[in-house]
Amino acid sequence: MRELIVEPLTKEAFAPFGDVLETDNSDFFYINNRSGQRFHGLGAIDVSDESSPLISIVRAAGFEKGISFDLLEKHPKGSQAFFPLKGERFIVIVAKGDENIDESTLRAFVTNGNQGINYHRNVWHYLLFAKNQETDFLTIDRAGEDNCIVKHLSTNYTISF
Repeated sequence: MRELIVEPLTKEAFAPFGDVLETDNSDFFYINNRSGQRFHGLGAIDVSDESSPLISIVRAAGFEKGISFDLLEKHPKGSQAFFPLKGERFIVIVAKGDENIDESTLRAFVTNGNQGINYHRNVWHYLLFAKNQETDFLTIDRAGEDNCIVKHLSTNYTISF
């Protein structure tokens, strides 16, 4: 079993895997007679076929002390965005690789509760879960089936938090 160190989520560190969705240090423009700010284009929805993007809410379990995992998944036909609706921090586990997972690139990030993420198409990642308690995530992804590939890792990994 190998331990993976959890690091803070930043735009720069997460760039190879997707977009960090946050308003801090992001460009905006005023709308509605300057009564609102629009943080435009924080991430792009990417679908590889004629499917439509969907907006959903996913209720994910929470874990308080850490987890053990031995698999990752990826979605070749569309990006996936998740934003916590209750301000809950969550853990993001990702890796590079094409058909196979490059375990040497495994990384784990923790959000600050005001950040969401948008996985690029074909990015290996672990399942969605909240850091402490069950929480709801605004989800934007591709409609349709046949868009999930799951592979097991060579060993179990753990993260503590």
